[in-house]
Amino acid sequence: MTNLNFSQIANRFLLSVLEGLVDGILMINVDGDLMYANSCAAEICQKLNAEANHLPAEVWRSCKALIESRDLYGDRPLVIESELTTPEGQTYRTRAQWLTLDEFEQPCLLVRLEDQQQSLQSLVFSESRMFGLTPREAEVWFLRRCNLSRKEIAARLFITIDTVKKHLGNIQTKRQANQEGWC
Repeated sequence: MTNLNFSQIANRFLLSVLEGLVDGILMINVDGDLMYANSCAAEICQKLNAEANHLPAEVWRSCKALIESRDLYGDRPLVIESELTTPEGQTYRTRAQWLTLDEFEQPCLLVRLEDQQQSLQSLVFSESRMFGLTPREAEVWFLRRCNLSRKEIAARLFITIDTVKKHLGNIQTKRQANQEGWC
């Protein structure tokens, strides 16, 4: 059996946790060099048309803003948020903040890349279970949460606008019943 010290075990554990996250995680030094990217972040960066092992320009802009803010805010916790959109229309929220690790002489930047579509799908899945929605109601609810109009939902699901209205009415009734149950 290999003898691992606590630091090595902690590092392996941290990496396995980071790989399992739904959000993309990037660690970047102050020079803009990519130190770590989990598989989700690598995929998102590729969708943002970044070359291998390079940051998308939009992400680096947020990092630069955080670096420049250090003169104003010192070591106070600060998070820089922005949204980016791929050429295909996929939206991602970025959050950049400082991260200090014992292994590195200087703090680095931790950037979280959140897939807005994935987050919304998770939320709708959770709400669907909580409200007891049928699979079709869940589809309608997801598209409504994506800010589609009734007409757009009807076209996307190949159903009539009246059917969309009926589903939305049923969803509202189930949501209200759920809220009354909490009182």
